[in-house]
Amino acid sequence: MAKSDGELVVAAIDFGTTYSGWAFSFKHDFERDPCKVSAKTWTGHQLTTLKGPTCVLIKPDGKTLDTFGYDAETQYSQLSQSGEHKKWYYFQKFKMMLWNKPIHKDMMLDDESGKSLPAITVFSLSIRFMIDDLTSMSNQQVSGLNLEDIYWVLTVPAIWNDSAKQFMRLAAQEAGIPCEKLSIALEPEAASIYC
Repeated sequence: MAKSDGELVVAAIDFGTTYSGWAFSFKHDFERDPCKVSAKTWTGHQLTTLKGPTCVLIKPDGKTLDTFGYDAETQYSQLSQSGEHKKWYYFQKFKMMLWNKPIHKDMMLDDESGKSLPAITVFSLSIRFMIDDLTSMSNQQVSGLNLEDIYWVLTVPAIWNDSAKQFMRLAAQEAGIPCEKLSIALEPEAASIYC
């Protein structure tokens, strides 16, 4: 795993099969208290949790993220009630589509209604949502932060092969994370280091 040197923040994205979340820690906070971590609080369906549903709603152009998580579920439900959902792309629990399959950068994913988009687009838009959401919250604590100030850790399942890990690395890069500012960590390793 690469070491972060000049960054002010270390951020982690847990892109889960069913639920996803993110957290970050400022280096100066970590030096004083390694357990001081800021994380997103997701709200939806009368719940407040540290993770939100791994579902994404993409606009009819197939290139623009509309919403992610509980907001995507709610928006897609509203679109369905009015019959407009057929134009939109709604993906949920799509991460494990990368497991146990030949993976290539041109692979396609089918959404809930059978429409296809490039998998790299679906994953990179989802990661981009996490990046934007996290940087918005971190800028509330310290203004003026940009991507160069953040070192990113993206977790993946231990059972994933190298091509699936490489795919996630490409999706993260397409989402805007520079390769030198990114580590891919196996989920159990990340958990054991924190615990």
